[in-house]
Amino acid sequence: MPAKSRTEELRTLIKQVRDGEFDYNSRESPQTNWNLYDYAQIKEFANYLNDLRDLVDEADKRIKERTPPKKQGVGRPPIDPADIAKILLLQAYTSSPNRVAEGLLYLFREKLGVHRHFSYKTVERGYEREAVNEILNEIIKITNETVEDKEVTYSFDGTGFSASNKENYAAKRQKQSSKKNQKKTKSKCANENHDCFPVANMAKKMGFSYCVMGVGVQHKLISGMAISPDHSIGETTMFPEVFEQTLQCNPDMMNALGDGIYGIRWITDLVSTNGVTPYFLPRSNVTFRSKGFAGWSDMLYSIWEDMQEWLKQYHMRSISETVNSMVKARFGSPLRKRLDVRKVTETRLKNVAHNVRRIGYLEIIDGIVPHWPRKAV
Repeated sequence: MPAKSRTEELRTLIKQVRDGEFDYNSRESPQTNWNLYDYAQIKEFANYLNDLRDLVDEADKRIKERTPPKKQGVGRPPIDPADIAKILLLQAYTSSPNRVAEGLLYLFREKLGVHRHFSYKTVERGYEREAVNEILNEIIKITNETVEDKEVTYSFDGTGFSASNKENYAAKRQKQSSKKNQKKTKSKCANENHDCFPVANMAKKMGFSYCVMGVGVQHKLISGMAISPDHSIGETTMFPEVFEQTLQCNPDMMNALGDGIYGIRWITDLVSTNGVTPYFLPRSNVTFRSKGFAGWSDMLYSIWEDMQEWLKQYHMRSISETVNSMVKARFGSPLRKRLDVRKVTETRLKNVAHNVRRIGYLEIIDGIVPHWPRKAV
């Protein structure tokens, strides 16, 4: 087939998919054991407390084993970052302010294995401690190890966590995507994919903390995240960091899914050169010209040769949006922090809390038993 005809045929297929006119054979809906789901809901808080305690202890142990010990300076020893991480994760689960979090410490200190009491000011400063964030990142890796041999496909997507009930991320993204708004923001969003997040009201230090996440489509665990309160940093800029984290969580990853914003040459090639098959829907004016990115041509040919088969993988991309909704439904209270560094940690806590909570459901519903050391209840 001539190259021009092949390109026109590909563009027609992509346009049909984008317009919802392609006759796609949808997958069967998975069956859910609602009795087990009800039981998982009943045990949710108890499992969350046990899992967050054991996960933080395991993460802290791994970090200390690979980190050279530091000489103790003068003065009172600092509060153990593992203890702070436990209270911050409990605070994220209960959506409570710092003073209430100190009250929770009185109630759950023995249960969580916290070594000593500390004040709400220590909780507040914990949002800026690098050691706390290192523990949170380690928990993401540990929770994903539980499904490492059961998860091969990951979906990537961006979202925003609001600091005000008056601001809605979906509404702002929809407004940004309108033709009228695209003209207004053309100078602010210069690249061809309009790779920037919706502009927030930064004058009032409100707005959004923006996040790109990787998600396992089978078990809905977050595998990586990049967070920024700066709306000028777009999704494609943050993608390599998230993709690298996901590869570290599961080196055997086979498929990477994402919406049209990731359907560009360099991202497609980045994924394919790491031995992963990309499924990113390109724009309707696409061409087969690779411009030096071999992974681009490979993906387009797979679309052109069998769109139906390609869409079977691609449409699992919606799991990212499902997980976004899960996080916001359970941990969707507005961000309390105003300093950017604390806002980033607060966003990370919501995502890590989702993984800790999700592990409890996977154990009951799917029989996936965590492998990390577990203390007797």
